Parts: sequence; C-alpha cells; structure tokens
Amino acid sequence: MAATQPKADATLRLSRTIPAGREAIFRAWTDKEALTRWFAPSAEFETSVPVLELRPGGRYRVEMRKGEANHVVVGEYREVRPPERLVFTWRWEDKQETRDRRVGLEDTIVTVEFHDRGRSTELVPTHENFATVESRDEHNVGWNGCLDQLAAFVSERRES
Repeated sequence: MAATQPKADATLRLSRTIPAGREAIFRAWTDKEALTRWFAPSAEFETSVPVLELRPGGRYRVEMRKGEANHVVVGEYREVRPPERLVFTWRWEDKQETRDRRVGLEDTIVTVEFHDRGRSTELVPTHENFATVESRDEHNVGWNGCLDQLAAFVSERRES
C-alpha cells in the first residue's frame, strides 16, 4: 500500500465555458430533473436526486448508481445566489475510506461561480478542504466527467 501524500494544495479549481446562458446553466445545477440527467462522472451512471432544498441551510442528496455500486453525496447549501453563485458542503455517505481519512475534519466545500460570457457561461467550480492530494485528484476526474456530461446535456437541450 502506497503512503498517503501529506495535504499540500488540497483545493481543486476548474473552469469550463459552455455555450448557453448562465440562467440555463444555473437551472441545470439547481433543478432536480435536470441534475438526474447530467450529474455523474459518465453516462454509465444513473443519477437520482431525492432531496434538493435550494436555500441557505437547505439539504441535498444525490445518488449515482453504476451497476451494483451506489455512490451517495450529501450536503447543505450555504449560499444560493441565482444565477451567479452556489456554495455547498460535500460529503460522501457510507464510504469507509472517506470516513477514515476525514475523522475530525470538516466536510469539503464546493463553490460554483457562473460568469456571463455573452452567449456562453464560464463555469468555475472550486472544491476545497480535501484531506489529501489523492482525494483532490480523484475528485478532479469526477468533476471533469460531470462537466462533460453537463455540456452534453445543455447541447442536447439546445438541439431539441
């Protein structure tokens, strides 16, 4: 088993420009039905959103299933500023590995900024407070997959 690297820069910041208005992109992040269609690292997952209370202090729960594996993320909205910004906590539920690495630490925090770029939106998700660089890097793969799925979802909606 490889030794875990110490926490160095445990923040993940991404940027993606998507050809759609920021109201549409914000809605894709805040509508239960929309989230079920794109919020997963790949099209191989089936997503459900049984809880989405879009307000500061409101909770959310996203369940992503691939075969027999079920990945559940839960959290609480800290800031909801349509169509500019979302801030929420992020915690994997029922993952022993995550619980072991996170003992005594706060949930990670996700901030999503929506910048108007004319007919496009620059989406800037920042995910902070990872326990390890490895965890940050694992989430980098997942978030990039989600952003690919979001771009495909928005493109599909524009074509229909």
